Amino acid sequence: MKKPNFLDFMLIAIVLVSGLGFVLAKAGHAGVDQVIEGVRKVKLKISIIGLKTLDTEIIKKGDHSSITIRNRPIEPAMEVVEVEHWPHKASFLSPDGKSVVAFPDPAIPFANDFLVTVTDEAEVTKDGYVIRGNKVKIGNQIELEGMKYRVQGMVVDIL
Repeated sequence: MKKPNFLDFMLIAIVLVSGLGFVLAKAGHAGVDQVIEGVRKVKLKISIIGLKTLDTEIIKKGDHSSITIRNRPIEPAMEVVEVEHWPHKASFLSPDGKSVVAFPDPAIPFANDFLVTVTDEAEVTKDGYVIRGNKVKIGNQIELEGMKYRVQGMVVDIL
């Protein structure tokens, strides 16, 4: 009889780990079996800080913006339903040293902050919202892309 070698042990280990994974998934202890409780329209509020542009109307209500979450593009593009923008501000200590005041950033006079709201349908699970296979939560890095821009932002609210 032949003595088992290293490859034989590796094959046995792979079969055992695969079987364990199958049993755990069937028992409901894997993340692949999320129960979808329904589908609803959600709005994602995305904060974009310090966008350097001379065109403050670069992102407009009614436009469509392509979204990328975790380097995975989401198609088709989402509709922009609301846009707020203001000049990027820098904080300075007041002369009395007891409070902080904010002024438009003198170092970058053409930087703007945006709060962009996009809408789409999402699957609702007990763990949160899933938009076309991507779990979306507050704090997710997100990329918006339009005809004239490609910017990084962060999800700050889900409505």
